[in-house]
Amino acid sequence: MALDAWSRKRDMPKSSEMRRRTAAALVRTLEASPEVANPTTRAALRAYVDVLVNEGLPPEAVVIAFKATLVRARSLQRLEPELREQIRASLVSECIERYFLASVPDDVRAPITPRLEIVRDDRSSDGPRAPEGAP
Repeated sequence: MALDAWSRKRDMPKSSEMRRRTAAALVRTLEASPEVANPTTRAALRAYVDVLVNEGLPPEAVVIAFKATLVRARSLQRLEPELREQIRASLVSECIERYFLASVPDDVRAPITPRLEIVRDDRSSDGPRAPEGAP
């Protein structure tokens, strides 16, 4: 039985479909405004990185996937090389920052230092001692 494009798409895992959709949305957003300061660009970037984090990708793989997506944005290719590299660097920095904000597990908490109680022994005090056997 031959598989056509439709059956392959139906069998595609939901995470891959979400990755494809968020990557396409990021590229469309970058076409409109590649500046990371733009709220729409930042939201699309964060959505894409969140999907990659949810797929369990390590940081290196997220950065590689993100850079591959940036290459698809034609608006970046039209910029002067120096400006393009500045924008690309700011987008990658935002990607990395988002990765580490999104990937902190909920069950990770700051370690709690146990409280130390000061226990004084009557024998160690400098004051008068009670006679042994006395209450």
